This record gives sequence, C-alpha cells and structure tokens, in this order.
Amino acid sequence: MADYTRATAEAKKLLSGSLANLSRPVNLAIILNELGLSARYKDDLIDEALLNPMERTIYIRRDDKPMTRKLFSIAHEIGHWMLHSRDKERPRINFSDNPVIDEIVTAEEQEANAFAAELLMPYDEVRNFIVRGYGIEYLMAHFNVSYEFAYYRYNFIISMIY
Repeated sequence: MADYTRATAEAKKLLSGSLANLSRPVNLAIILNELGLSARYKDDLIDEALLNPMERTIYIRRDDKPMTRKLFSIAHEIGHWMLHSRDKERPRINFSDNPVIDEIVTAEEQEANAFAAELLMPYDEVRNFIVRGYGIEYLMAHFNVSYEFAYYRYNFIISMIY
C-alpha cells in the first residue's frame, strides 16, 4: 500500500531545504543540482522519463509533448530517487509477471506521483490560493503545470477542505 504521508513529507522536506523554494514555479534544475542528479533527453525511450540511479541521471523522452508534462515526469523521477532508488544500483524494472512485486511497483508509482504533486504544487500554498478564490487557470499559470494536473490537484485539495 502506498505511503502518501511519507511521500508528501519527503517532498516538503526537500523543498523547504532547497533554494528552489524561493520562487514559483519550482525550478527543478536547482533541485537536480542540489541532489547531484542530471536530466538529459534521450531518443527511443519507451517511458516518458526514466531514472538510472547508477548514472545519477533522469532520462526524458525526446518528443513533442508539452514541457509541463516533462517537468512532472522529472519531479516524479526525483520522487523515486528520494523514496525508492537512491541506494539501489539498478534501473527500475517492470516485474509484471509477479503480482506481489506488481503491488510494490504500483505503490511506488503512486508515491512518486504524490511526491511530484507536493513538490510542484505544495498543498499549503495551493490551499491558500483556493480559499482566496483562485481557480484552476491561475494555479496552472502560477505553478507552470498542465491544466490536467492543476485540475487534479485543485479537486484533491478542495475535497480535503470541504
């Protein structure tokens, strides 16, 4: 089962100790640098992004998808680095033949998503904007995220408020 509390706490901790916390949108290049990671485009990548912990590199698929989607993918992979892969010297593998490992992989993906959401759109900040009457379009522009992500985060936080 995914540990959302730990995932969001780790994102808050990372952001609070980072120079990237000084402005919005969050500058992931600063976080990557502080963690000693790099991000590089790669052709012929099946996944949108992939963390190779041995190389301390996040590979991003070179395609025509919007940059906001790529930024979420990078934040997601930073989540894997912080939560799951930091001490593992292997690329992430899909263990689809084993249902027990599948549950672990699914939980890890959910945790990395929660981490990315908190890193890019911190709960407390988004909540404050919502209670002041700001909408999805404002959140999208302020945090430099896709409409879909801003919509999801907005509705998630609204459900926690009311």
